Amino acid sequence: MAIVAEILLADPALPLVGLANAIPSGEISVSNTVQLADGRLLVTVTIDADSRDAFDRELDAQPEIVDAAEIGRTADGHFYQLTIEDDSGLAASHDHSEFEGVLLDATVTRDGLREQKVFSDFDAFQTLRDRCAVHDIPFELLTIAADPEHPGERDRFGLTERQHRALSVAYSRGYYDSPRQLSTQELADELDITAASASDLLRRAEEQLISQTLGPEQYLNELTS
Repeated sequence: MAIVAEILLADPALPLVGLANAIPSGEISVSNTVQLADGRLLVTVTIDADSRDAFDRELDAQPEIVDAAEIGRTADGHFYQLTIEDDSGLAASHDHSEFEGVLLDATVTRDGLREQKVFSDFDAFQTLRDRCAVHDIPFELLTIAADPEHPGERDRFGLTERQHRALSVAYSRGYYDSPRQLSTQELADELDITAASASDLLRRAEEQLISQTLGPEQYLNELTS
Protein backbone atom coordinates (compact mmCIF):
# COMPACT_ATOMS: atom_id res chain seq x y z
CA MET A 1 0.00 0.00 0.00
CA ALA A 2 1.37 3.42 -0.97
CA ILE A 3 1.93 5.84 1.89
CA VAL A 4 2.56 9.58 2.14
CA ALA A 5 5.09 10.76 4.71
CA GLU A 6 6.26 14.19 5.72
CA ILE A 7 9.80 14.14 7.07
CA LEU A 8 12.29 16.65 8.43
CA LEU A 9 16.01 16.27 7.81
CA ALA A 10 17.20 18.58 10.58
CA ASP A 11 20.82 19.11 9.56
CA PRO A 12 22.37 22.60 9.28
CA ALA A 13 24.98 21.19 6.89
CA LEU A 14 22.40 20.41 4.19
CA PRO A 15 22.46 22.62 1.07
CA LEU A 16 20.69 26.00 1.35
CA VAL A 17 19.94 25.77 5.08
CA GLY A 18 22.42 28.57 5.76
CA LEU A 19 20.74 30.66 3.08
CA ALA A 20 17.30 30.02 4.56
CA ASN A 21 18.61 31.31 7.89
CA ALA A 22 19.74 34.53 6.21
CA ILE A 23 16.44 35.59 4.63
CA PRO A 24 13.33 37.06 6.33
CA SER A 25 10.92 34.23 5.47
CA GLY A 26 13.31 31.52 6.64
CA GLU A 27 12.04 29.26 3.86
CA ILE A 28 13.13 28.33 0.34
CA SER A 29 10.65 26.32 -1.72
CA VAL A 30 12.31 23.68 -3.91
CA SER A 31 10.54 22.99 -7.22
CA ASN A 32 12.95 20.59 -8.86
CA THR A 33 16.32 18.95 -8.25
CA VAL A 34 18.51 17.23 -10.85
CA GLN A 35 21.86 15.60 -10.17
CA LEU A 36 24.37 16.56 -12.86
CA ALA A 37 27.01 14.29 -14.32
CA ASP A 38 29.73 15.94 -12.20
CA GLY A 39 27.82 15.21 -9.00
CA ARG A 40 26.56 18.74 -8.53
CA LEU A 41 22.87 19.51 -8.06
CA LEU A 42 20.81 21.76 -10.33
CA VAL A 43 18.04 23.09 -8.09
CA THR A 44 15.08 25.28 -8.99
CA VAL A 45 13.82 27.32 -6.03
CA THR A 46 11.20 29.95 -5.27
CA ILE A 47 11.70 32.95 -2.97
CA ASP A 48 8.93 35.24 -1.79
CA ALA A 49 9.09 38.93 -2.71
CA ASP A 50 9.98 40.09 0.81
CA SER A 51 13.04 37.82 0.89
CA ARG A 52 14.40 38.52 -2.58
CA ASP A 53 16.85 41.32 -1.71
CA ALA A 54 18.35 39.40 1.21
CA PHE A 55 18.50 36.26 -0.94
CA ASP A 56 20.45 38.10 -3.66
CA ARG A 57 22.86 39.59 -1.11
CA GLU A 58 23.56 36.27 0.57
CA LEU A 59 24.10 34.10 -2.53
CA ASP A 60 27.85 34.77 -2.73
CA ALA A 61 28.28 34.04 0.99
CA GLN A 62 27.09 30.44 0.63
CA PRO A 63 30.07 28.19 -0.17
CA GLU A 64 27.95 25.40 -1.68
CA ILE A 65 26.40 27.63 -4.38
CA VAL A 66 28.51 27.49 -7.54
CA ASP A 67 26.18 29.45 -9.80
CA ALA A 68 22.83 31.24 -9.56
CA ALA A 69 20.51 32.62 -12.23
CA GLU A 70 17.12 34.25 -11.83
CA ILE A 71 14.53 32.63 -14.09
CA GLY A 72 11.63 35.00 -13.59
CA ARG A 73 8.73 36.00 -11.39
CA THR A 74 5.27 34.54 -10.90
CA ALA A 75 2.49 35.08 -8.40
CA ASP A 76 4.27 32.60 -6.11
CA GLY A 77 7.50 34.60 -6.00
CA HIS A 78 10.87 34.79 -7.72
CA PHE A 79 12.29 31.67 -9.39
CA TYR A 80 16.01 30.92 -9.39
CA GLN A 81 18.12 28.09 -10.75
CA LEU A 82 21.06 27.21 -8.53
CA THR A 83 24.03 24.95 -9.14
CA ILE A 84 25.12 23.44 -5.84
CA GLU A 85 28.02 21.41 -4.54
CA ASP A 86 26.59 18.72 -2.26
CA ASP A 87 29.06 17.47 0.34
CA SER A 88 26.34 16.53 2.82
CA GLY A 89 25.41 13.13 1.38
CA LEU A 90 21.86 14.30 0.62
CA ALA A 91 21.88 13.21 -3.02
CA ALA A 92 23.45 9.86 -2.15
CA SER A 93 20.87 9.20 0.56
CA HIS A 94 18.05 10.02 -1.87
CA ASP A 95 19.24 7.79 -4.70
CA HIS A 96 15.92 6.69 -6.22
CA SER A 97 17.45 3.56 -7.68
CA GLU A 98 17.47 2.32 -4.07
CA PHE A 99 13.81 2.93 -3.18
CA GLU A 100 10.48 3.72 -4.84
CA GLY A 101 9.37 7.21 -3.88
CA VAL A 102 8.10 10.40 -5.48
CA LEU A 103 8.69 13.88 -4.08
CA LEU A 104 5.49 15.92 -3.66
CA ASP A 105 6.91 18.97 -1.92
CA ALA A 106 10.22 20.18 -0.50
CA THR A 107 11.08 23.24 1.54
CA VAL A 108 14.43 24.27 2.97
CA THR A 109 13.85 25.85 6.39
CA ARG A 110 16.03 27.21 9.16
CA ASP A 111 15.87 23.74 10.74
CA GLY A 112 16.77 21.71 7.68
CA LEU A 113 14.95 20.14 4.73
CA ARG A 114 11.25 19.31 5.03
CA GLU A 115 9.97 16.83 2.44
CA GLN A 116 6.64 15.26 1.59
CA LYS A 117 7.00 12.02 -0.35
CA VAL A 118 4.83 9.21 -1.67
CA PHE A 119 6.43 5.82 -1.07
CA SER A 120 5.40 2.59 -2.78
CA ASP A 121 5.15 0.88 0.62
CA PHE A 122 6.51 1.03 4.16
CA ASP A 123 9.70 -0.81 3.16
CA ALA A 124 10.54 1.97 0.70
CA PHE A 125 10.04 4.53 3.46
CA GLN A 126 12.25 2.50 5.79
CA THR A 127 14.95 2.30 3.09
CA LEU A 128 15.14 6.09 2.87
CA ARG A 129 15.34 6.33 6.65
CA ASP A 130 18.16 3.78 6.74
CA ARG A 131 20.07 5.52 3.94
CA CYS A 132 19.84 8.84 5.75
CA ALA A 133 21.27 7.14 8.85
CA VAL A 134 24.18 5.78 6.80
CA HIS A 135 24.99 9.33 5.67
CA ASP A 136 24.54 10.76 9.19
CA ILE A 137 21.52 12.84 8.22
CA PRO A 138 18.99 13.23 11.08
CA PHE A 139 15.59 11.87 10.06
CA GLU A 140 12.37 12.87 11.83
CA LEU A 141 8.96 11.56 10.83
CA LEU A 142 6.41 14.40 11.08
CA THR A 143 3.27 12.81 9.62
CA ILE A 144 2.32 9.66 7.77
CA ALA A 145 -0.84 8.71 5.89
CA ALA A 146 -2.01 5.61 4.04
CA ASP A 147 -4.03 7.48 1.38
CA PRO A 148 -1.86 9.28 -1.21
CA GLU A 149 -4.91 11.11 -2.59
CA HIS A 150 -5.45 12.84 0.77
CA PRO A 151 -1.93 13.46 2.12
CA GLY A 152 -3.15 16.07 4.60
CA GLU A 153 -5.29 13.56 6.47
CA ARG A 154 -3.17 11.35 8.70
CA ASP A 155 -4.29 7.80 9.18
CA ARG A 156 -4.17 7.67 12.98
CA PHE A 157 -5.78 4.22 13.43
CA GLY A 158 -7.77 5.67 16.31
CA LEU A 159 -4.72 7.17 18.06
CA THR A 160 -5.09 10.33 20.11
CA GLU A 161 -2.89 13.33 19.30
CA ARG A 162 -0.64 12.57 22.29
CA GLN A 163 -0.34 8.89 21.35
CA HIS A 164 0.45 9.75 17.72
CA ARG A 165 3.14 12.24 18.75
CA ALA A 166 4.69 9.82 21.24
CA LEU A 167 4.92 7.06 18.64
CA SER A 168 6.26 9.47 15.98
CA VAL A 169 8.99 10.80 18.26
CA ALA A 170 9.87 7.32 19.55
CA TYR A 171 10.12 5.89 16.05
CA SER A 172 12.02 8.78 14.47
CA ARG A 173 14.54 8.93 17.35
CA GLY A 174 15.31 5.21 17.26
CA TYR A 175 13.37 3.97 20.30
CA TYR A 176 12.34 0.87 18.33
CA ASP A 177 15.77 0.29 16.80
CA SER A 178 17.92 -2.67 17.83
CA PRO A 179 19.96 -1.69 19.74
CA ARG A 180 17.68 1.04 21.08
CA GLN A 181 18.91 4.57 20.32
CA LEU A 182 16.55 6.41 22.67
CA SER A 183 15.75 5.59 26.29
CA THR A 184 12.33 5.89 27.86
CA GLN A 185 13.63 8.76 30.01
CA GLU A 186 14.96 10.61 26.95
CA LEU A 187 11.62 10.15 25.22
CA ALA A 188 9.86 11.43 28.33
CA ASP A 189 12.11 14.49 28.44
CA GLU A 190 11.28 15.32 24.83
CA LEU A 191 7.55 14.92 25.48
CA ASP A 192 7.87 16.88 28.75
CA ILE A 193 6.29 14.11 30.82
CA THR A 194 7.53 11.55 33.34
CA ALA A 195 9.17 8.30 32.25
CA ALA A 196 6.26 6.32 33.70
CA SER A 197 3.77 8.43 31.71
CA ALA A 198 5.81 8.00 28.52
CA SER A 199 5.92 4.23 28.98
CA ASP A 200 2.17 4.10 29.61
CA LEU A 201 1.46 6.37 26.63
CA LEU A 202 3.44 4.10 24.30
CA ARG A 203 1.82 0.98 25.73
CA ARG A 204 -1.69 2.35 25.12
CA ALA A 205 -0.73 3.56 21.65
CA GLU A 206 0.75 0.19 20.70
CA GLU A 207 -2.33 -1.60 22.06
CA GLN A 208 -4.54 0.65 19.93
CA LEU A 209 -2.51 -0.06 16.79
CA ILE A 210 -2.62 -3.80 17.40
CA SER A 211 -6.36 -3.75 18.02
CA GLN A 212 -6.92 -1.83 14.79
CA THR A 213 -4.68 -4.01 12.62
CA LEU A 214 -5.18 -7.44 14.21
CA GLY A 215 -8.60 -7.04 15.81
CA PRO A 216 -11.54 -9.43 15.29
CA GLU A 217 -12.93 -7.66 12.21
CA GLN A 218 -9.55 -7.50 10.48
CA TYR A 219 -8.89 -11.16 11.33
CA LEU A 220 -12.30 -12.18 9.98
CA ASN A 221 -11.74 -10.22 6.78
CA GLU A 222 -8.42 -11.99 6.23
CA LEU A 223 -10.00 -15.39 6.76
CA THR A 224 -12.83 -14.72 4.27
CA SER A 225 -10.80 -12.87 1.61
